[in-house]
Amino acid sequence: MNDHLFVYGTLMGGLVTPIATYLKDNSEFLGEAILEGKLYDIGQYPGLIPQKGSNTWVQGHVFKLSNAQEMWPIIDRYEGIGPEFPPPMEYIRVEAPVLLKEEVIDCWVYQYNYSIEGCLLIPSGNYLEHLKESREGQEFLTNLNGFTR
Repeated sequence: MNDHLFVYGTLMGGLVTPIATYLKDNSEFLGEAILEGKLYDIGQYPGLIPQKGSNTWVQGHVFKLSNAQEMWPIIDRYEGIGPEFPPPMEYIRVEAPVLLKEEVIDCWVYQYNYSIEGCLLIPSGNYLEHLKESREGQEFLTNLNGFTR
């Protein structure tokens, strides 16, 4: 099974949350990467819709999980995936091609699974940049240490 994960929001390196720390401590950071698609501000976190041919790119980080079999259920639960969550789930985990250091690799990514109607498109595709540009984002970054979903 593929053990590569592309993250684009609250799991990115540089953010300090319990789950981001867990990911960092239990995986290898492979670098910054981009994925073709659209990124939306859906509230306190972003939602990604992979879209081949969109010619728009989402910026994120790629991690190689050190023990994927143990880690997937933990990360899935954080993303609201599992039998304890009523369908339709907010996210689904899908494989998508990601450009990492001039090489295309397949990574798992959490795709937003609800309607994006009324959600704000993040044109830069960069969630961290988007957070720094808004007052709500700056407040979120200030209070991030205790953030859980």
